[in-house]
Amino acid sequence: MTLPRSVRVVAASLVLGLAAALLVAVSPSPALAGLGHHGQHDKKRKKGKVVWDSTSFYAGSGAVAAHGKVPGGKKKVKLQVKLPGGWHTFASTKSSRKGTFSIAGTLNWYGSHKVRVSTSGRHRFNRSTKVNVFYTYAPRGNPADHVFLNHQGVRYSFNPCKTVRYAVNGDDVGPFGVLFAQMVMAQTSMATGIPVRYVGLSHQIPFQTDETRLPGNQDLLIAFADETEMPDFVTRSALGFGGPVQLRPARDGRHRRVWEATQSAVVFDTNKWYGTDLEQAFVGKKPLWGEVMLHEFGHAFGLDHSNGPDQIMYWQAGNGVYPDGYFRALYGAGDLAGLATDGLGQGCFRRVTRFRDGAPARIAAPRPLP
Repeated sequence: MTLPRSVRVVAASLVLGLAAALLVAVSPSPALAGLGHHGQHDKKRKKGKVVWDSTSFYAGSGAVAAHGKVPGGKKKVKLQVKLPGGWHTFASTKSSRKGTFSIAGTLNWYGSHKVRVSTSGRHRFNRSTKVNVFYTYAPRGNPADHVFLNHQGVRYSFNPCKTVRYAVNGDDVGPFGVLFAQMVMAQTSMATGIPVRYVGLSHQIPFQTDETRLPGNQDLLIAFADETEMPDFVTRSALGFGGPVQLRPARDGRHRRVWEATQSAVVFDTNKWYGTDLEQAFVGKKPLWGEVMLHEFGHAFGLDHSNGPDQIMYWQAGNGVYPDGYFRALYGAGDLAGLATDGLGQGCFRRVTRFRDGAPARIAAPRPLP
């Protein structure tokens, strides 16, 4: 039987419409199809690999090193250490267009630390590991045996995430004295984790007036002076003095109040340097200049006198004798714990205008300690 032409047209339209509807029902939309494709592509691009080449070493003799491939092609690749309040970058490089990279960074900070390779932006990538920085000796004493310099309970400290730039006034002691000071600074840097950089010689002597100001390119001054230039060596019976000279309010990585030492200084008695009571050494049969200088550097980095006679920060010099009869210029367990707290162990600082509880926006630097 033949259907009328008008009926045939209507039937054809219904068939075409039904076919189109079925096609839409069984075929993904362009957006959904694209999502599946790009999701696979993104998953592929997020793949990366890190090979850790160096994660355990003695302080001062190695570095954290890694290589591998990050997703996203050419990117900034960072080495970061986990601190209170977040991650701190201590080395960076650029990956190739294919994402391959090789990176190494100095982390001369005693202890075990969580470190990661990280990229930011689109296709972020993070891979972490544990890094061990070993002591070259066995620290003695009680780790709790340390005291912090403070004003009304608020500690003094350098910002541990900034490099401390230091100069040495070696007019009285020559190249050997300058080198000796640099060696002491290296041990203090390893204890705090704070990077340091020698910026050259100075002719300035700190603490001769009530207010010491350093040049803009210096954060720490190490100086030697005779007893006519620094009568306090005689009147206070001291071999040296140390402490902060410029302070401003800040918050550490745990949001605690802290006085940031923007400048500090130490000064030592030249007359005693050339005397016979102490050896210009780090190990010997008599009390050592290495002990005295480590002690004053401890003040400059925020430590007060300790009660433990086996600690460098003990109030009286010349107690560094070991059971074998030798003196050693080495920070003790209490010194190290205190310096770590006043170092990277507190996280990076955030500068504030003033403390909310009404504490002053700035305070006068304390009198330097012997």
